[in-house]
Amino acid sequence: MSKKINWPSDWKEAAGEQTIATREEKELPIKLYSSWFCPFAQRAWIAMEEKGVKYQWVEINPYEVDPKQPGGYTKKALLLSEKKKKFPGFVETSPTGLVPGLDNQGERVHDSLIVVEYIDEAFEGPALLPSSALLRAQQRKWSNYVTEAIQKHFYTMVIAQERDTQEEFRGKFYDACRHFVQHMAPASEGPFFLGREFSMVDIALAPFWQRFIWIGGFYRGLEFPNDDAFSRMKTWWEAVSKRPSVANTLVCKPRLISSYKQYARNEATSNYGKMIQQNIAKHKASKAKPVGKGGWSTAVLTASCVVSGTIGYILGRSK
Repeated sequence: MSKKINWPSDWKEAAGEQTIATREEKELPIKLYSSWFCPFAQRAWIAMEEKGVKYQWVEINPYEVDPKQPGGYTKKALLLSEKKKKFPGFVETSPTGLVPGLDNQGERVHDSLIVVEYIDEAFEGPALLPSSALLRAQQRKWSNYVTEAIQKHFYTMVIAQERDTQEEFRGKFYDACRHFVQHMAPASEGPFFLGREFSMVDIALAPFWQRFIWIGGFYRGLEFPNDDAFSRMKTWWEAVSKRPSVANTLVCKPRLISSYKQYARNEATSNYGKMIQQNIAKHKASKAKPVGKGGWSTAVLTASCVVSGTIGYILGRSK
Protein backbone atom coordinates (compact mmCIF):
# COMPACT_ATOMS: atom_id res chain seq x y z
CA MET A 1 0.00 0.00 0.00
CA SER A 2 1.07 3.62 -0.46
CA LYS A 3 3.49 5.04 2.11
CA LYS A 4 1.95 5.67 5.53
CA ILE A 5 2.39 9.18 6.93
CA ASN A 6 1.70 9.90 10.60
CA TRP A 7 -0.83 7.11 11.18
CA PRO A 8 -2.40 7.25 14.68
CA SER A 9 -2.40 4.05 16.71
CA ASP A 10 -6.13 3.47 16.19
CA TRP A 11 -5.76 3.31 12.40
CA LYS A 12 -5.65 -0.34 11.39
CA GLU A 13 -5.69 -1.61 7.85
CA ALA A 14 -9.17 -2.84 6.99
CA ALA A 15 -10.35 -4.88 4.01
CA GLY A 16 -10.14 -1.86 1.72
CA GLU A 17 -6.49 -1.16 2.50
CA GLN A 18 -5.69 -4.84 2.10
CA THR A 19 -7.36 -4.90 -1.32
CA ILE A 20 -5.37 -1.85 -2.40
CA ALA A 21 -2.11 -3.42 -1.22
CA THR A 22 -2.83 -6.54 -3.28
CA ARG A 23 -3.86 -4.57 -6.37
CA GLU A 24 -0.80 -2.30 -6.21
CA GLU A 25 1.72 -5.16 -6.22
CA LYS A 26 1.99 -5.85 -9.95
CA GLU A 27 2.28 -3.70 -13.06
CA LEU A 28 -0.74 -4.61 -15.21
CA PRO A 29 -2.12 -3.27 -18.51
CA ILE A 30 -5.47 -2.39 -16.92
CA LYS A 31 -5.04 0.49 -14.48
CA LEU A 32 -7.60 1.99 -12.12
CA TYR A 33 -6.58 5.49 -11.07
CA SER A 34 -8.29 6.04 -7.76
CA SER A 35 -8.14 7.62 -4.30
CA TRP A 36 -8.84 5.51 -1.25
CA PHE A 37 -11.10 8.14 0.36
CA CYS A 38 -13.23 9.15 -2.65
CA PRO A 39 -16.82 7.83 -2.87
CA PHE A 40 -17.03 8.54 -6.59
CA ALA A 41 -13.86 6.53 -7.21
CA GLN A 42 -15.18 3.78 -4.95
CA ARG A 43 -18.02 3.24 -7.41
CA ALA A 44 -15.53 2.20 -10.10
CA TRP A 45 -13.58 0.17 -7.54
CA ILE A 46 -16.67 -1.82 -6.53
CA ALA A 47 -17.54 -2.43 -10.19
CA MET A 48 -14.03 -3.78 -10.91
CA GLU A 49 -14.21 -6.09 -7.91
CA GLU A 50 -17.72 -7.24 -8.81
CA LYS A 51 -16.67 -8.15 -12.34
CA GLY A 52 -13.51 -9.90 -11.12
CA VAL A 53 -11.18 -7.84 -13.33
CA LYS A 54 -7.42 -8.23 -12.90
CA TYR A 55 -6.30 -4.62 -12.59
CA GLN A 56 -3.58 -2.46 -11.11
CA TRP A 57 -4.56 0.08 -8.47
CA VAL A 58 -2.79 3.43 -8.92
CA GLU A 59 -3.28 5.65 -5.87
CA ILE A 60 -3.84 9.33 -6.65
CA ASN A 61 -3.59 11.91 -3.89
CA PRO A 62 -5.00 15.09 -5.47
CA TYR A 63 -4.22 17.18 -2.40
CA GLU A 64 -1.25 18.80 -0.73
CA VAL A 65 0.46 16.67 1.93
CA ASP A 66 0.95 18.01 5.48
CA PRO A 67 3.08 15.60 7.57
CA LYS A 68 1.74 17.21 10.74
CA GLN A 69 -1.80 16.09 9.96
CA PRO A 70 -2.99 12.51 10.61
CA GLY A 71 -2.13 10.59 7.47
CA GLY A 72 -0.71 13.79 5.99
CA TYR A 73 -4.19 14.49 4.61
CA THR A 74 -5.51 17.90 3.62
CA LYS A 75 -8.33 18.96 1.34
CA LYS A 76 -6.11 21.58 -0.32
CA ALA A 77 -6.38 20.67 -3.98
CA LEU A 78 -3.34 20.51 -6.25
CA LEU A 79 -3.53 22.52 -9.44
CA LEU A 80 -4.20 20.51 -12.60
CA SER A 81 -0.71 21.42 -13.82
CA GLU A 82 0.76 19.96 -10.63
CA LYS A 83 -1.26 16.78 -11.03
CA LYS A 84 -0.07 16.46 -14.62
CA LYS A 85 3.57 16.58 -13.51
CA LYS A 86 3.01 14.19 -10.61
CA PHE A 87 0.59 11.75 -12.30
CA PRO A 88 0.95 12.08 -16.10
CA GLY A 89 -0.74 8.75 -16.88
CA PHE A 90 -3.68 9.68 -14.68
CA VAL A 91 -4.26 13.11 -16.24
CA GLU A 92 -3.99 11.56 -19.69
CA THR A 93 -6.79 9.21 -18.64
CA SER A 94 -8.83 11.83 -16.76
CA PRO A 95 -8.12 15.27 -18.27
CA THR A 96 -10.12 16.96 -15.49
CA GLY A 97 -7.65 15.60 -12.94
CA LEU A 98 -10.46 13.97 -10.95
CA VAL A 99 -10.79 10.33 -9.96
CA PRO A 100 -11.77 7.76 -11.03
CA GLY A 101 -9.97 7.13 -14.29
CA LEU A 102 -9.67 3.78 -16.02
CA ASP A 103 -7.05 2.89 -18.61
CA ASN A 104 -7.93 -0.42 -20.26
CA GLN A 105 -4.88 -1.01 -22.43
CA GLY A 106 -5.20 2.40 -24.04
CA GLU A 107 -8.97 2.76 -23.83
CA ARG A 108 -9.38 5.60 -21.33
CA VAL A 109 -12.55 6.66 -19.54
CA HIS A 110 -13.37 8.86 -16.55
CA ASP A 111 -16.39 10.12 -14.55
CA SER A 112 -17.69 7.57 -12.07
CA LEU A 113 -20.96 6.34 -13.59
CA ILE A 114 -19.55 6.38 -17.12
CA VAL A 115 -16.66 4.25 -15.85
CA VAL A 116 -19.08 1.83 -14.18
CA GLU A 117 -21.05 1.40 -17.42
CA TYR A 118 -17.84 0.93 -19.39
CA ILE A 119 -16.66 -1.73 -16.93
CA ASP A 120 -19.96 -3.56 -17.31
CA GLU A 121 -19.69 -3.62 -21.11
CA ALA A 122 -15.93 -4.15 -21.48
CA PHE A 123 -15.34 -7.04 -19.08
CA GLU A 124 -16.76 -10.48 -18.42
CA GLY A 125 -18.54 -11.15 -15.14
CA PRO A 126 -21.89 -10.50 -13.47
CA ALA A 127 -24.02 -7.93 -15.32
CA LEU A 128 -24.29 -4.57 -13.57
CA LEU A 129 -27.21 -3.36 -15.67
CA PRO A 130 -30.34 -5.28 -16.75
CA SER A 131 -30.86 -6.36 -20.36
CA SER A 132 -34.15 -4.44 -20.66
CA ALA A 133 -33.78 -1.00 -22.27
CA LEU A 134 -36.38 0.43 -19.89
CA LEU A 135 -34.70 -0.97 -16.79
CA ARG A 136 -31.31 0.28 -18.00
CA ALA A 137 -32.78 3.77 -18.42
CA GLN A 138 -34.21 3.58 -14.90
CA GLN A 139 -30.80 2.50 -13.60
CA ARG A 140 -29.23 5.63 -15.08
CA LYS A 141 -32.02 7.80 -13.70
CA TRP A 142 -31.73 6.58 -10.12
CA SER A 143 -27.95 6.43 -10.15
CA ASN A 144 -27.98 10.08 -11.18
CA TYR A 145 -30.55 10.80 -8.48
CA VAL A 146 -28.09 9.52 -5.89
CA THR A 147 -25.49 11.91 -7.29
CA GLU A 148 -27.64 14.97 -7.83
CA ALA A 149 -29.97 14.80 -4.83
CA ILE A 150 -29.22 12.37 -2.01
CA GLN A 151 -25.49 12.83 -1.60
CA LYS A 152 -25.54 16.58 -2.29
CA HIS A 153 -28.04 17.19 0.50
CA PHE A 154 -25.85 15.15 2.83
CA TYR A 155 -22.62 16.97 2.01
CA THR A 156 -24.36 20.33 2.29
CA MET A 157 -25.39 19.34 5.82
CA VAL A 158 -21.79 18.34 6.61
CA ILE A 159 -20.11 21.44 5.16
CA ALA A 160 -22.64 24.05 6.33
CA GLN A 161 -21.65 25.70 9.60
CA GLU A 162 -24.97 27.32 10.50
CA ARG A 163 -27.24 25.05 12.49
CA ASP A 164 -30.41 26.07 10.64
CA THR A 165 -28.82 25.22 7.27
CA GLN A 166 -27.60 21.89 8.61
CA GLU A 167 -31.09 21.01 9.84
CA GLU A 168 -32.76 22.14 6.64
CA PHE A 169 -30.56 19.90 4.52
CA ARG A 170 -30.81 17.05 6.98
CA GLY A 171 -34.52 17.15 6.25
CA LYS A 172 -33.93 17.36 2.50
CA PHE A 173 -31.61 14.37 2.76
CA TYR A 174 -34.26 12.32 4.59
CA ASP A 175 -36.91 13.30 2.03
CA ALA A 176 -34.64 12.37 -0.90
CA CYS A 177 -33.96 8.96 0.64
CA ARG A 178 -37.67 8.35 1.13
CA HIS A 179 -38.38 9.27 -2.49
CA PHE A 180 -35.64 6.88 -3.63
CA VAL A 181 -37.11 4.02 -1.59
CA GLN A 182 -40.47 4.41 -3.31
CA HIS A 183 -38.81 3.20 -6.50
CA MET A 184 -36.97 0.22 -5.01
CA ALA A 185 -38.25 -3.32 -5.28
CA PRO A 186 -40.02 -4.38 -2.07
CA ALA A 187 -37.80 -6.20 0.41
CA SER A 188 -39.92 -9.33 -0.09
CA GLU A 189 -38.43 -9.58 -3.60
CA GLY A 190 -34.85 -9.22 -2.42
CA PRO A 191 -32.66 -6.69 -0.59
CA PHE A 192 -31.17 -4.75 -3.51
CA PHE A 193 -32.62 -1.91 -5.57
CA LEU A 194 -33.91 -4.40 -8.15
CA GLY A 195 -34.67 -7.05 -5.55
CA ARG A 196 -32.45 -10.11 -5.99
CA GLU A 197 -30.11 -8.53 -8.57
CA PHE A 198 -27.16 -6.36 -7.53
CA SER A 199 -26.89 -3.47 -10.00
CA MET A 200 -25.39 -0.10 -10.88
CA VAL A 201 -27.79 1.78 -8.61
CA ASP A 202 -26.54 -0.22 -5.63
CA ILE A 203 -22.97 0.60 -6.67
CA ALA A 204 -23.85 4.29 -7.09
CA LEU A 205 -25.24 4.58 -3.56
CA ALA A 206 -23.09 2.18 -1.51
CA PRO A 207 -19.98 4.39 -1.05
CA PHE A 208 -22.13 7.30 0.05
CA TRP A 209 -24.27 5.27 2.46
CA GLN A 210 -21.06 4.17 4.15
CA ARG A 211 -20.23 7.86 4.64
CA PHE A 212 -23.76 8.78 5.72
CA ILE A 213 -23.34 6.37 8.63
CA TRP A 214 -19.69 6.98 9.52
CA ILE A 215 -19.13 10.63 8.62
CA GLY A 216 -22.64 11.91 9.22
CA GLY A 217 -22.89 10.16 12.55
CA PHE A 218 -19.52 11.42 13.77
CA TYR A 219 -19.63 15.06 12.67
CA ARG A 220 -23.35 15.87 12.57
CA GLY A 221 -24.97 13.27 14.83
CA LEU A 222 -26.89 11.88 11.87
CA GLU A 223 -29.39 9.19 12.80
CA PHE A 224 -31.85 7.55 10.46
CA PRO A 225 -35.57 7.94 11.25
CA ASN A 226 -37.47 4.93 12.52
CA ASP A 227 -39.89 4.52 9.61
CA ASP A 228 -40.63 2.08 6.81
CA ALA A 229 -38.41 3.81 4.27
CA PHE A 230 -35.30 3.70 6.40
CA SER A 231 -36.13 0.18 7.53
CA ARG A 232 -35.98 -0.76 3.83
CA MET A 233 -32.63 1.02 3.53
CA LYS A 234 -31.33 -0.84 6.57
CA THR A 235 -32.18 -4.14 4.87
CA TRP A 236 -30.47 -2.88 1.73
CA TRP A 237 -27.28 -1.81 3.51
CA GLU A 238 -27.00 -5.04 5.47
CA ALA A 239 -26.96 -6.98 2.20
CA VAL A 240 -24.83 -4.53 0.20
CA SER A 241 -22.15 -4.09 2.86
CA LYS A 242 -21.68 -7.88 3.08
CA ARG A 243 -21.32 -8.35 -0.66
CA PRO A 244 -17.62 -9.13 -1.26
CA SER A 245 -17.20 -6.50 -3.97
CA VAL A 246 -18.35 -3.82 -1.52
CA ALA A 247 -16.87 -5.28 1.67
CA ASN A 248 -13.44 -5.45 0.02
CA THR A 249 -13.52 -1.67 -0.55
CA LEU A 250 -14.40 -0.60 3.01
CA VAL A 251 -11.39 1.17 4.49
CA CYS A 252 -10.38 1.90 8.09
CA LYS A 253 -13.27 3.76 9.74
CA PRO A 254 -11.31 6.24 11.92
CA ARG A 255 -8.99 6.95 8.99
CA LEU A 256 -11.91 7.84 6.73
CA ILE A 257 -13.55 9.94 9.44
CA SER A 258 -10.33 11.88 9.98
CA SER A 259 -10.02 12.64 6.26
CA TYR A 260 -13.33 14.53 6.41
CA LYS A 261 -12.51 16.95 9.21
CA GLN A 262 -11.73 19.80 6.79
CA TYR A 263 -15.15 19.31 5.20
CA ALA A 264 -16.86 19.42 8.59
CA ARG A 265 -15.03 22.68 9.38
CA ASN A 266 -15.71 24.12 5.91
CA GLU A 267 -11.97 24.37 5.26
CA ALA A 268 -11.82 22.26 2.09
CA THR A 269 -10.54 23.76 -1.17
CA SER A 270 -11.27 20.66 -3.25
CA ASN A 271 -13.42 20.95 -6.38
CA TYR A 272 -16.27 19.21 -4.64
CA GLY A 273 -15.98 21.27 -1.46
CA LYS A 274 -16.01 24.47 -3.49
CA MET A 275 -19.10 23.34 -5.38
CA ILE A 276 -21.01 22.68 -2.15
CA GLN A 277 -19.84 26.00 -0.68
CA GLN A 278 -21.20 27.84 -3.73
CA ASN A 279 -24.50 25.96 -3.50
CA ILE A 280 -24.79 27.09 0.12
CA ALA A 281 -24.11 30.70 -0.92
CA LYS A 282 -26.77 30.48 -3.64
CA HIS A 283 -29.21 28.95 -1.16
CA LYS A 284 -28.67 31.81 1.28
CA ALA A 285 -29.12 34.33 -1.52
CA SER A 286 -32.40 32.78 -2.59
CA LYS A 287 -33.75 32.97 0.96
CA ALA A 288 -32.71 36.57 1.59
CA LYS A 289 -35.48 39.16 1.31
CA PRO A 290 -35.25 42.07 -1.15
CA VAL A 291 -34.64 45.48 0.44
CA GLY A 292 -37.12 48.00 -0.93
CA LYS A 293 -38.78 47.97 -4.31
CA GLY A 294 -36.56 46.44 -6.95
CA GLY A 295 -33.59 46.33 -4.54
CA TRP A 296 -31.62 43.47 -3.05
CA SER A 297 -30.10 42.98 0.35
CA THR A 298 -26.37 43.00 0.94
CA ALA A 299 -26.53 39.25 1.60
CA VAL A 300 -28.03 38.63 -1.84
CA LEU A 301 -25.52 40.79 -3.65
CA THR A 302 -22.56 39.33 -1.75
CA ALA A 303 -23.61 35.72 -2.32
CA SER A 304 -24.35 36.45 -5.98
CA CYS A 305 -20.88 37.90 -6.47
CA VAL A 306 -19.29 34.89 -4.80
CA VAL A 307 -21.21 32.52 -7.04
CA SER A 308 -20.63 34.38 -10.29
CA GLY A 309 -16.95 34.84 -9.53
CA THR A 310 -16.37 31.13 -9.28
CA ILE A 311 -18.88 29.70 -11.73
CA GLY A 312 -16.21 28.88 -14.28
CA TYR A 313 -14.37 26.90 -11.63
CA ILE A 314 -17.49 24.95 -10.73
CA LEU A 315 -18.34 24.10 -14.32
CA GLY A 316 -14.93 22.50 -14.69
CA ARG A 317 -15.62 19.80 -12.13
CA SER A 318 -16.64 16.21 -12.82
CA LYS A 319 -17.57 13.27 -10.69
